[in-house]
Amino acid sequence: MTLQQFKYIVEISKHNSISKAASALYVTQPSISKAVQEIESDLGITILDRTNKGVVFTKEGTELLFYAKMILEQTESVAYHFNKHKAADLIKFSISSQHYSFAIEAVANLMHYFAEQKYELTIREGKATEVIDDVCASRSILGILSLTDLNKGLFERYFISNSLEFTPLASLKQHVFLRKEHPLTNFKSITLEQLQHYPYLTYQQDDVLLHFAEESINIDNTTKLVYVKDRGTMDNLLSNTDGYNLGTGCIVENYTNSNIISIPLEGSDQIQVGFVKRKDVFLSEELLLYIDFLTAALLKSAPKEL
Repeated sequence: MTLQQFKYIVEISKHNSISKAASALYVTQPSISKAVQEIESDLGITILDRTNKGVVFTKEGTELLFYAKMILEQTESVAYHFNKHKAADLIKFSISSQHYSFAIEAVANLMHYFAEQKYELTIREGKATEVIDDVCASRSILGILSLTDLNKGLFERYFISNSLEFTPLASLKQHVFLRKEHPLTNFKSITLEQLQHYPYLTYQQDDVLLHFAEESINIDNTTKLVYVKDRGTMDNLLSNTDGYNLGTGCIVENYTNSNIISIPLEGSDQIQVGFVKRKDVFLSEELLLYIDFLTAALLKSAPKEL
């Protein structure tokens, strides 16, 4: 038995309905039904009787409800004791993202929107595998990432096996990021052959599989390779060297170094940018608002030829 299961039981008692309890908790109805069945199996009792007017607690179910409320109240008392500074109306959630400036701009816009409210936001940046792991483990409720022809099939199978769903927001042509003084900036499009003698800057290192790579390039053919861990280092190296990086081509005003530009990669595939979440999680109004900000920032920063 878990605290989460007890929360489900108490919420059912408030609505006399499993479906309404699921809606109130932003989870799916099967998730709550499964939790009830697990408790019934563990304790060897029947908790609910189902009628045409909803669900009714049995005698044993009513006794369990009493203990569930008591345990949850004690848990809340402990939490309140150590978190007195946190108000009941605190907006709180976590988001993970690949290294995308438009995802951060969306967070900034959300902060401005909630300027008069209390909130606690957690923003994690990492490689695609790290973003997915965060969502799977519920460390983050949303994961912002991209799919390419190189990794799409593997990602989709991974999503299915882990009960995740991906929602696309935009499809972008792969671009080359480089500084304005780079020798290739006068070209309308750039080929991989033209790039092969320049330093390649990438976040790919330590990815479990090549097919989880964030950029469609074979590093075995790269003679100058630099791995970085964060956007700040990437921006600094791009704006001060002849290194290059491949990605969406999105230039986010005030969030991307002003000396960095993007040029289409000739013959490249499309990049599908979107968000991933667990199937059993429903999005709150605050998260839906973040997605609106995210979509707007993504489209505003997308390459003009789109």
